[in-house]
Amino acid sequence: MPNPSFFNLSEDKRNLVLSVSLKEFSTANYDKASINQICKNSNIAKGSFYQYFTDKLDLYVYVMTLAVEAKITFFSESLGEFKSLPLLEQINMLFLKGVEFARNYPQYAALGEQFSKENNETAKQAVMKEGDKQSESLFAQMIEHAKAKEEIDNNIDTVALSLMLQALNKTVNDYMLNKFGDISYQHFDEDADKLVHSLLGIIFNGIKNK
Repeated sequence: MPNPSFFNLSEDKRNLVLSVSLKEFSTANYDKASINQICKNSNIAKGSFYQYFTDKLDLYVYVMTLAVEAKITFFSESLGEFKSLPLLEQINMLFLKGVEFARNYPQYAALGEQFSKENNETAKQAVMKEGDKQSESLFAQMIEHAKAKEEIDNNIDTVALSLMLQALNKTVNDYMLNKFGDISYQHFDEDADKLVHSLLGIIFNGIKNK
């Protein structure tokens, strides 16, 4: 996370640094992204950069965290639209809402696309550690609401189910990446939609022969 000195900058200056950083990280992988270029386009000295952030990884995780927070906030607000729906349908709607998020926040969507192809494991793990915390919170909120409605067994472990739903999301992303070369929700076609329904069916109905 940024050092306190970063937040002492004017809002316009902070926004410029973040905007330039977002563009750099969404158009190049972590190793190729250039701190020199970010400093140049932000009109800050390289020495000043290291007063604001510990290193490139610190900045990268912060930018990615802001993107995740924006997506989680968007989804959380969207939940109000279909809170009365069963949990299964709510989760399916989250995937469809991904289309709307990508349209409303194209730069964050581009950042997500770039991250899906990231091959620097240190950078990936640092980002996923922060992102998983927030995803778990969103799913936990949905699960607890379903329990309150007596829609699902109250003895179901909320954390365990939340982790399964996060794994489902990763599985769908990997599927789209392997099939289409990216995770763009514009590719969320009938085939991908069928996969989501199948995975959700396994989670909610099990595999035992009825």
